[in-house]
Amino acid sequence: MYCDHSFFIQAAGIFKPSAPPPSAKEIAQTVIAMQSDKKVEVLTEQVGQLILAVEELKNKQAEPDAPAGIDSALKELEKGHTTKAENIFRRILQDKVKEGEKANKEAAQAARHLGALAFFHDTKGSLDAYQQAVELDTGNSDGWNRLGHLQSRSGNLDAALQSYNQVLRIGEAEGKKELLAIAYGNLGIIYKTRGDLDKAEEYYRKSLAIEKELGRKGGMASDYGNLGNIYQIRGDLDKAEEYHIKSLAIHEALGRKEGMASDYGNLGIIYKTRGDLGKAEEYYRKSLAINEALDKKEGIASQYGNLGVIYETRGDLDKAREAWEKSKSLFLAIGADPMVKKIQGWIDSL
Repeated sequence: MYCDHSFFIQAAGIFKPSAPPPSAKEIAQTVIAMQSDKKVEVLTEQVGQLILAVEELKNKQAEPDAPAGIDSALKELEKGHTTKAENIFRRILQDKVKEGEKANKEAAQAARHLGALAFFHDTKGSLDAYQQAVELDTGNSDGWNRLGHLQSRSGNLDAALQSYNQVLRIGEAEGKKELLAIAYGNLGIIYKTRGDLDKAEEYYRKSLAIEKELGRKGGMASDYGNLGNIYQIRGDLDKAEEYHIKSLAIHEALGRKEGMASDYGNLGIIYKTRGDLGKAEEYYRKSLAINEALDKKEGIASQYGNLGVIYETRGDLDKAREAWEKSKSLFLAIGADPMVKKIQGWIDSL
């Protein structure tokens, strides 16, 4: 049978197929882009948590008894607005808490998602959500780990220490070596921040041994970098350089740009300390280029600060001032007030 398709051919130009809905990752990227004018530095781990929260909303949307307003919440998230999505998770959390102990794990999951969204504008709200999550599900290592990170960034090192020790206990109870490695590494950071370098090194080496055993390259790179920082502080520059180069090699092999930027910056500091300003500037500029490509404001600010030190040492005070003004402006934008004061002190000393 002959069929005339001419109508359909003509109509093809009229009816365009609708674009597929944005993925959870695309929505997360939009939310993050909306933070560019706010005083928040977005961490890679936080991006992952945000993606999980959006995926959970998409899953809930597909359920027959989806929470009211979830379509609207997702549309707002597509614009980079988190408030309606937070309200959805707050409602889920409240409902699950009312159901009693049997729904605690689901309630804790909602609290973690709420914490991930609140992180971008409400540090206390995010901290409270993660705290509630671990109270509802004490055996969830992810909840304790996230809580520890936020406590550490808020300056509450004692609380962070307790949270990371909880991760350690869960890892030991469940026989999960990867959790032990994560906990040891984070505990090392706390002790390093406190100035207890011997204890920090002990934990970094415990973490490194497990990461090697498990073949987890990313974890190994982090531990090498952390050990390099320990030797750097102690003044053992040769050993520090050795560890930072090991870290850099792994980050390069894995294509981890953030790790590479950090390693380049640390190597720059080593060469600056040795008095090799040319080599130091080379590494600082490599770090700066990567941070600029990733739009990491804290990293960009740090490297402009380092470059300013190089220029000042050479006696080029105009270039030093220019670099430090850029650094100060960026630190100001992310709310790093102590660094703003520090850089301003350098500028005033010129």
